[in-house]
Amino acid sequence: MDCLDLYQTHWPAVPPEATPIADTMECLLDLKRQGKIRAIGASNVTCAQMDEYRSVGGLDACQPRYSLLDLRIEADVLPYCHRHGIAVLAYSPLEQGLLTGRIGMDRRFARGEFRNTIPWFRPSNRARVLGMLDGWRDLCEAHRCTLGQLVLAWTVAQSGLTVALVGARKVAHALENAAAGDLRLDDVALTRMRRDVEALGEPAE
Repeated sequence: MDCLDLYQTHWPAVPPEATPIADTMECLLDLKRQGKIRAIGASNVTCAQMDEYRSVGGLDACQPRYSLLDLRIEADVLPYCHRHGIAVLAYSPLEQGLLTGRIGMDRRFARGEFRNTIPWFRPSNRARVLGMLDGWRDLCEAHRCTLGQLVLAWTVAQSGLTVALVGARKVAHALENAAAGDLRLDDVALTRMRRDVEALGEPAE
């Protein structure tokens, strides 16, 4: 491979190595001029930061965190990207596996594991999520899909979203996730799932 289709910054620079976005963008634009990359993206950025990127050159993609349990980007980032023609590549759409329904109440996590930092994984909150997911079993039966596939289908159906980025440690999981791309949910199912999430409320601290 002599050219990357998409090259993205991962996290905004912070002090003491707070490289200005303009400098970062100049570097990315130079790589593009050399033909080494085709598109430029930024991950975990705010609308103000995307303004800074765009003031120097074209920003093609944004990679934010987004899932049924974390809808924060719907308030600003998602509509911003839609207005400016920026692709949205959502990461963690299955909320670190919690939205597959396969992480039960008996699951324990090692000290230092990232899931311990996510409030939804705390036992009381996890029980609420699992209860909600159990209520979607009829949807899974109707669409002949797994809970994970159902959640991914809901995610990619949201306005302004371009791609759902899903990790997998087994080939079977990768194939299962990919099959969600063929699943189409009607407005009734999409609305029902959103309402159930809204009824779930925020995780207890």
